[in-house]
Amino acid sequence: MDFRSVVKACEAAGDVSRVEAIIGRSALPERVRHEERRGNRALVFEHVEDTPARIVGNLYGSAKRVCRALGAPDYATLFARLDQAIANPATPVRRATALDDVDVIGSPDLPRQLPVMRYSRHDAAPYLTSSILLVRDPASGVHHLCFVRMAVDGGNELLVNPATTRIRRIVETALQRGDTLPVAILVGAPSAITLLGCVNVGADVDKLAVAQALAGNTLGFTDDALPIPVGCEYVLTGRIVPRYAREGPVGDQKGLYSLRARNPTCVVDALHVRRDPWFHSVSGGVSREHVELVTLGPRAVLERIKRDTPELLRYELPHHAGGRLGVLVVADGFRPAALAERLWAISSVRGFVAVNRDVGARRAADVLWAIVERARDASQFAFSPSGLPGIKPGKFFIDATESDLGDWNHRRIDIFRPRR
Repeated sequence: MDFRSVVKACEAAGDVSRVEAIIGRSALPERVRHEERRGNRALVFEHVEDTPARIVGNLYGSAKRVCRALGAPDYATLFARLDQAIANPATPVRRATALDDVDVIGSPDLPRQLPVMRYSRHDAAPYLTSSILLVRDPASGVHHLCFVRMAVDGGNELLVNPATTRIRRIVETALQRGDTLPVAILVGAPSAITLLGCVNVGADVDKLAVAQALAGNTLGFTDDALPIPVGCEYVLTGRIVPRYAREGPVGDQKGLYSLRARNPTCVVDALHVRRDPWFHSVSGGVSREHVELVTLGPRAVLERIKRDTPELLRYELPHHAGGRLGVLVVADGFRPAALAERLWAISSVRGFVAVNRDVGARRAADVLWAIVERARDASQFAFSPSGLPGIKPGKFFIDATESDLGDWNHRRIDIFRPRR
């Protein structure tokens, strides 16, 4: 689905609230935060001051809306389909470059022409947080997509934070040679492109080909040198150049301000905007939408582990931990440490706790109780070792399970409720 179709599908399901009142741009993050605590619906702001576009917030702020956008009943089905698309990629379908409903602005004044904003009190600048960076890897020739935060630096320039391993390698390889890297920045992209911007598909796999296989004939691309998905609300085309500046501080998903002292500049040569545009705004920091999007990659890996590990009953990446904690509910008697080696490779999750089925994996108090009462031996605590390629040292794994729940001393109390 394209971005507008996703909004309409969620609205038809009663999961969108349209805000008709005139609202200032700076008030949007708090309005989204308020909605997260109530109905957690997506919000469409119809009338934002000094902004010609509708602004859509919290669109992917729940699992059901993510799955609805991609035509799947649940995450298990969605990620099974993704794995099929990775195994059987399709050649991207090219369509004519000229699009009747798109205006093109050369050398745009981005602070004026994009409805960007600050999401946290001490953000150093307005940020593009819903921006998906599209590049061609010069080494392999395949296309890569990933979400990348970008500070609006003024005029037609952005400061880019290439935080994940693959995009950092691509950017640094090009810039260290003194080259520039042609890019397209997508805002309000089709849902298959959004998913591929969040997940890892393996080295030298073309993400556009995977997206095409996942979406089928509903997805198409321009016939430009860098093929752009048709149906994006905003597309910024330009190049990352070997010119660096300080980017940040900015509130991020860890619940902390993130500061990168030296990040490269992207020069935007042209801004392509659909007529009557809809701007996708992802509230930075610990918003539900930010956390849900960040955890799509870990969920894809955990679903693969779950499919071939019957003893893993379910998992949670609770919002209260910002997606940085994985809670694994395992069958009684299962040794969860057997999974540790596979878990270390999930890059954005800081640690894992395994619990029995009598523990509420979404409730922080329940997980803490399990750690205090059931993780009683040093052997139940493990940390990822240093020196493993692609794995950050110091990740933790806590086996907070009890192997013998037949012993009354090991059973968690169950409140007695008399029958009426």
